[in-house]
Amino acid sequence: MRARMGILYGTLVTLLVMMGVWWTYFLTGETSVQADLQMQKMATDRLHATFLIQADPRLMENPREFLKPSFPHLIFTRTAHGLEVQIDPMVVASIEASARSKQRMFLFEGLFFLSLLVAGSGILIYSWRTEVKYKQTRTLFLAGATHEFKTPLASLRLYTETMCREGLSENDRTRIRANMLEDMGRLDNLVNDVLALSAGDTFDDGPKLRLDLAAEARRVINDLTRFAEDRGAEFVLEADDGAVILGNQVTFALALRNLLVNAVKHSPETVRVVIKVQTGRRNHRVHVGDNGPGIPRRLQDKVFECFYSGIREGRSGGAGIGLHLVRQNVENLGGQVSLVSEEGQGSTFTMTLPAAGEEG
Repeated sequence: MRARMGILYGTLVTLLVMMGVWWTYFLTGETSVQADLQMQKMATDRLHATFLIQADPRLMENPREFLKPSFPHLIFTRTAHGLEVQIDPMVVASIEASARSKQRMFLFEGLFFLSLLVAGSGILIYSWRTEVKYKQTRTLFLAGATHEFKTPLASLRLYTETMCREGLSENDRTRIRANMLEDMGRLDNLVNDVLALSAGDTFDDGPKLRLDLAAEARRVINDLTRFAEDRGAEFVLEADDGAVILGNQVTFALALRNLLVNAVKHSPETVRVVIKVQTGRRNHRVHVGDNGPGIPRRLQDKVFECFYSGIREGRSGGAGIGLHLVRQNVENLGGQVSLVSEEGQGSTFTMTLPAAGEEG
């Protein structure tokens, strides 16, 4: 269906452009034809005037009085050979100038018309592609969200049914309860991620404030202290002074928090995460590097996609929303996020954010 619509839109655009080109060519050529007709008519009038003079000798004496009203574009000149009839050069020049003026007018109008056609066609194609992309994104979002919600729910249902069995040992009950708590935590994180994702498309970020990246990074690290201790992770901050941006505090905090949580969750062993804040003249950079397993190059373009978890490629998978939220939040701050990683040598995510100007 999408291929047919694409062919239909392409055919429509081609026909419109061809019609515009033909119309411009026709009007420009028609101007030349009209000028030629006028010149031909004056040549015919010259022959008629010459014939009338030869037919009636009285006209020879005063041709202007009798013929000028009917042939205003002719000039009557007496020579040694007799009376000559010529076309007024001023009239010829006027006709040629008028033809050139009309040709330029039609050419400019045609180009303007073609520009409108191209612009309108571009808008039409862009709207169609946007609609198709929106439908694809919505379908992927619903499919991904449904899958991510069903997995822990099915696990919780199985654990609940197991807990209801008779003769289950206390050790098994303890282990199952721990697994259930883990699944409930996963559900809670997933709900929070989905809410954050939808909120980013729905609500305004509010007024922009001057944010000191070093101070904001310390605040996020302090909030994650318990999380890091529970997983044996270490956060190290190396920050330059003076890295100030304009933006929303929550937006930056969510981006940095997701990077830190992602680094810890996807590292099977104790991980050391180094956060570096570097100042620049136009842009400041926040690097988040870890000593985890790294990300293969073939997957680095996919990790920012919504609901891409890497499970199919054998990586430890989450919901696949965290890094997508990072890119969305960084772009809302006017910046970009990039990734440098080598498999087995860790990963470094870099947020490049526009520096704030001096307070004035």
